[in-house]
Amino acid sequence: MAIRKINFYLASLGATADQQGLLAQANQLTLMQQTFVEIAPPQLTGHCTLGWLSEGSLTLYASNGAIAAKLKQISPSLLLKFQKKGHEVTAIRVAVQAHHHTTGVDSGADKNRGMGSVGAESLSQLAAGLPESPLKTAVESLLKKHAGQRKNPDRACE
Repeated sequence: MAIRKINFYLASLGATADQQGLLAQANQLTLMQQTFVEIAPPQLTGHCTLGWLSEGSLTLYASNGAIAAKLKQISPSLLLKFQKKGHEVTAIRVAVQAHHHTTGVDSGADKNRGMGSVGAESLSQLAAGLPESPLKTAVESLLKKHAGQRKNPDRACE
């Protein structure tokens, strides 16, 4: 079976002009998102997404204020790059939209970090060489917590 674009199936089902127009706008945003990933700094692309394009004004949604500030700084160059790629963008608006889904960002990555055996061994040697002090007590406490987590790996780091 041949691979076809969704437009083919919508046309065969008798999709209305409104539905086809909406799909055309979605296709345009998909192409613009791909362009954005190409032209924007890679440090920012995972923390922002494109919003709607209305009357030439493109909205970029940032995950926080720092990302939004950086996007506002580079928006003139982004505008020129969008125009060079053939997109009819006349203005870029930046907004903060917290808690939205971003591509390439894994929020659960930090939760699964643990101490390896080399780190535990190094801390054990450090604790053995320290005189009785609050530092030695803290290092030993960390080692005990690590030993408990190795026995119960489902327990998250606190």
